[in-house]
Amino acid sequence: MVDNYCTTREAAEILGVSLRTAQQWVEKGYLQAWKTHGGHRRITRSSIDAALAEKRRNANSAPPAYALPILIIEDDAALLKLYLAQMSRWPFATSIYTAPNGFEGLVMVGESRPALVICDLRLPGVNGFQIVRWLSEIERYRNVRIVVVSGLPLGEIDAHGGVPGKVELMSKPIDFSRLKAIAHEIWSEYTATSGDKDLVDDAVIPIHEFAGGALV
Repeated sequence: MVDNYCTTREAAEILGVSLRTAQQWVEKGYLQAWKTHGGHRRITRSSIDAALAEKRRNANSAPPAYALPILIIEDDAALLKLYLAQMSRWPFATSIYTAPNGFEGLVMVGESRPALVICDLRLPGVNGFQIVRWLSEIERYRNVRIVVVSGLPLGEIDAHGGVPGKVELMSKPIDFSRLKAIAHEIWSEYTATSGDKDLVDDAVIPIHEFAGGALV
């Protein structure tokens, strides 16, 4: 332990939980953490102390409210701000992750382990068509809900092969009431099962498969 931060293993030992449980609590927002340049997590001692105090108050109490992890892959900075502003008003907890291009979006899928992915189609690097098709085809992402939000005409989307059947397609301007309903449905299903299932398994994202995937 260094100053006010602990490693994930140290946090698990302090809290009396498994290493995997401590990792999940970080991913779900129960514990506050950041990553070093080498990719190692450092968890704030204050959040560990808060979790420990809660555990001591009631040994049978549930962990803090589940924060729904949502990944938004969108290169329009103004639109990202709109997403964040709207989602901040939702009456359930969320953890929002963003990626400005397809390559970073693929990396963030593995890092953020999202329950919901919201993706544009016209993206720099790897286009959205490739991302949603890949996510739909891989078994380990079977529980991830995918929503495509695009201003492309339906004819142009069809010309690129369309989107998989499990993907919900939304046009712009964004129907935030529908997005909220989708997110709340996922949140309700997860909390009803006590958050025991992993929506995304640990994985190495094969970025090399998507070289040259920009939509022009």
